[in-house]
Amino acid sequence: MVSHPMPPQLPGYDFVRALGSGSTASVYEYHQRVPARDVAVKVSSSSLDPRAAARFRNEANFMAALSTHPYILSIYDAGVTSEGLGYIVLEFAPGGSYKEIMRTHPLDAPGMLDLGIKLAGALYCAHRRGIVHRDIKPANILITAQGLPVLADFGISTNVYQANVRTGFSYPWAAPEVLTGRSGGNEASDIYSLAATLFGILTGRSPFEYGYAVHTQDELAQIIVNRELPHLRRPDVPADVERVLRRAMSKDPDARYGSALEFARAMQRAQYRCYGRVTPVTAEGVPEYPDRLIERRGPDAANPAAPSLASARRNWVRPAAIAAGIAAVIAAIAIIFVTVVAPRLDASPSEDQSSRTSPLTEDDPGADKGGDGSDADADANADAVAGQNVPSPTNATGSYQGDAVTFTWTNPDPRQGDTYAWQLVEGAAVDSSTDTGIVDKPTVTITDVTAAQTCIRISIVRSDRHMSTEPTIACAVRPQG
Repeated sequence: MVSHPMPPQLPGYDFVRALGSGSTASVYEYHQRVPARDVAVKVSSSSLDPRAAARFRNEANFMAALSTHPYILSIYDAGVTSEGLGYIVLEFAPGGSYKEIMRTHPLDAPGMLDLGIKLAGALYCAHRRGIVHRDIKPANILITAQGLPVLADFGISTNVYQANVRTGFSYPWAAPEVLTGRSGGNEASDIYSLAATLFGILTGRSPFEYGYAVHTQDELAQIIVNRELPHLRRPDVPADVERVLRRAMSKDPDARYGSALEFARAMQRAQYRCYGRVTPVTAEGVPEYPDRLIERRGPDAANPAAPSLASARRNWVRPAAIAAGIAAVIAAIAIIFVTVVAPRLDASPSEDQSSRTSPLTEDDPGADKGGDGSDADADANADAVAGQNVPSPTNATGSYQGDAVTFTWTNPDPRQGDTYAWQLVEGAAVDSSTDTGIVDKPTVTITDVTAAQTCIRISIVRSDRHMSTEPTIACAVRPQG
């Protein structure tokens, strides 16, 4: 029987039972009196020295910043007990974790894709706030009372600017560059760990334990770093689905998807091709479905059960000051690009569009190869239409300085000749009365601003004039007072 430290007495909470214990903290179930609900309370194992106190504060701050997302565990409260123990009050997830699901009844491919798209959206939201999880694994995906999966345990998360700090991680799910110490964890390694987790949820074991005879942790680390990712031995998993996972788990971080959103989009396309349905991505200011699915097949064209990609929208509370009208803006982007942006760019030579809609073949010298030497996933082939692999700008932020607003962003895949197209967003539409600006650097300053809120839409423009398929919306709010 596992022994647990004595649960602390917390004002307003009644102890129910111990849930688990680790080297640094124990987790208990309590009943909160007002409002009346069951909660999970994570309590440090010893009195907090300054370093441990900072760790607990970090976790509380990370979780609080993210916990409005439906697929991230919510935080309710945090504090220090009379004995000097730090505690965090969390949403109670009575359904256990995907560690138990993986071991007892692994998911099928449709269930894995549904889970993966939801979690990739949550991870994208974390990354966009500068937070890297660093320990994604089945045990850290919990199941709420409503049956929803939630990403939990941001205890070793860090800001992206602290990526060289090497903290705890779990060997079976860690990326090769983390195991070798070449990286302390970043967005690319989080994408790897999420894909490894989804692989394990399909097979019942972590990927390299599934494919190789492993006896020690050090042996497992060597195999992950040096050996090829094993293939799925499940005939019910389509090749399209396996290709998506393999690309996300490429040994070379640069060969993986450029963002968690790109990973989610790849899973959505595979889901649509293989099963005729699409799980929405939940992320602030991001369309729930890839618009290109409409172009290829049309909503509900061959499958009445498929969602209407233009109309199915999840009820999710978004910060009103920043996100009002953004969904409508993004839905209109394809039309606006043709009528507003394209005429202001230098025209490229005309091409026969039909010659660009055929998928790449194995003999095509331009076909991508995944990081493990296999053909790149089929969604990249479909994206051969009109250069649609151009990523969206990331880390877009804006701030007021008097009557000027400065916006900055990051190009996740910079290439020679890249420029950036931007345009003001007014209410629920792009302001077509304003010119489209083109800048050479990922920043722009707008002067003589009188509005309390300013939003712009930003696209990466390649030297061949192909643009981001999904431009990024950035907003700034004038400080009050």
